[in-house]
Amino acid sequence: MRLMIFTKVYEVKFKHGGEVPLIRHVAKFQEGYFPKVARVFNHSNLYYFGDDGGFIIDTETWSKCSSIPPTPASNSLETIVYAYDKVYYLARRSSLEPVTEPSFGRYDPNQKVWEQMTPFSFYDDYDHHMRITGYAVCHGVILFSLCGLRNGNFSIVAFNVGRMDWSRVKVDNSACCDPPFQGRAVVVGKTIYALYGEAEIIAFSFKMEKGGDDDIAYSLSQLFILQCLEFARPQMPWFDDLTQYLVYLGNHDFFYVQTGWCDSHLKVQYLSITTFQIVVGEGGGHMIKIIHSTVHSVDIKGSEWFDLVLCFTPECEDYEHIEEESMASMNQPRQEITAMKLEIEAMQHEEANDARIGY
Repeated sequence: MRLMIFTKVYEVKFKHGGEVPLIRHVAKFQEGYFPKVARVFNHSNLYYFGDDGGFIIDTETWSKCSSIPPTPASNSLETIVYAYDKVYYLARRSSLEPVTEPSFGRYDPNQKVWEQMTPFSFYDDYDHHMRITGYAVCHGVILFSLCGLRNGNFSIVAFNVGRMDWSRVKVDNSACCDPPFQGRAVVVGKTIYALYGEAEIIAFSFKMEKGGDDDIAYSLSQLFILQCLEFARPQMPWFDDLTQYLVYLGNHDFFYVQTGWCDSHLKVQYLSITTFQIVVGEGGGHMIKIIHSTVHSVDIKGSEWFDLVLCFTPECEDYEHIEEESMASMNQPRQEITAMKLEIEAMQHEEANDARIGY
């Protein structure tokens, strides 16, 4: 596992059984304010984006190996996502800057260029404070969870990577009062697991059906809600400004991390770190089985609190279905698991303590 707090990266290794984690400082980076981080699995690299472009980090040596030009929409706020071995950006509206084209594009690591993609076509559905709350990658599609901060409207839209087109997704939101995805959702087989609210997980099924004129209808249906994710908390309560992340560890094992700001401890921020399984209970329903949960402190030395922006395992790729020519047939993606990595961006800097996950 690795912790990246704005300028420093720490590697944390541990085993099942509660042994004391081993912590190693592996890198330090100072460029940019509010940087965005993504990882392309096949290249074993981190893609670090700042205000004026970015650079690629080799995760074997933790050194910069090349630079990245600014996104074509560099004057707009952007959300960075990684899917199918490429890095995508989607420009967001703000009250200060209108979105200028190209609003959507992707970086090809092999060609080392930004490619302009089909423009995002749903800006008018939301107010000027449109927020992208999360996304999922499956069946050759990137699903974006969108929300208008003023009017509260939320929905899911799909970008089909092969067809290069955008579509609305019909969502069963009977139990959802907020956007369905927070951060990157986890895809396991045919099920999408997404964080919802604080420490709740909703399982969805995603379907694609061909209609007339070669159109595709997309739908997202709720399967069940997991509400019993009990995790260790700091002694002092967190305020509402929390960030959290869910990571897949293989089989039905998951990693959950949450952090927030405690007013009485200006020099310390806490990380709550939990490993758990999703199992079938005696009654046939799905439930959470906690493996281990603990709280660790991060010394921020009076700086501002930090947010979680990316969590992943070094050798466990996200489960990304790939759409084939036949809609009824999907490739089975690669799955590997050995270790756990966590990347955290901070609003300021300094060092990390420890965390827990199993090899």
